[in-house]
Amino acid sequence: MNPRNIYLIGFSGTGKSTVARLLGAELGWSNWDVDQLIVAQSGMAIPAIFAAEGEADFRLRESLALRTAAEAQPVVVATGGGAVLRDENRALMAETGWVIALEARPETIQQRIAAQLRQATPDAVRPLLDADDQLEQARALKQRRQHLYALADWTVHTDRLNAEQVVAEIIRAVELLEKLVDPQ
Repeated sequence: MNPRNIYLIGFSGTGKSTVARLLGAELGWSNWDVDQLIVAQSGMAIPAIFAAEGEADFRLRESLALRTAAEAQPVVVATGGGAVLRDENRALMAETGWVIALEARPETIQQRIAAQLRQATPDAVRPLLDADDQLEQARALKQRRQHLYALADWTVHTDRLNAEQVVAEIIRAVELLEKLVDPQ
């Protein structure tokens, strides 16, 4: 497999972080989680960054972290759900790797996030989904971003797949994509 980076994009709860770890291990590549990198660089949790600085400043931090991760070639990168909102992020990913969207229905997303919250994992708190009706909030936010997720080189629907199956689908997709590229 050509050592182009693999960027996992998609809405919160589609499995990007878990899949990036497993995919990196399968390929023998390093893997980076942009949200974890932001937390490490800032010393603050994502909700605290949103509260103190707002979404716009968080997105700047996200772009810097994505650029840092991209330099570690070859690498599997789990992006934040909103990383696709900035043109510069989409351009960087397209230029340096394959962009794979992980897709799930809002109901699946809400169930996965609720399960993470019950387990009290730190990455379970999603500031933009902190609403009385999380399912409706997820539907609305996902709908606003869907046209950007659709720009991916490949999409894997994760609703009925476990993480290992998603990894296998991504490897198959990248192998197919590599065959389509004109050798230069």
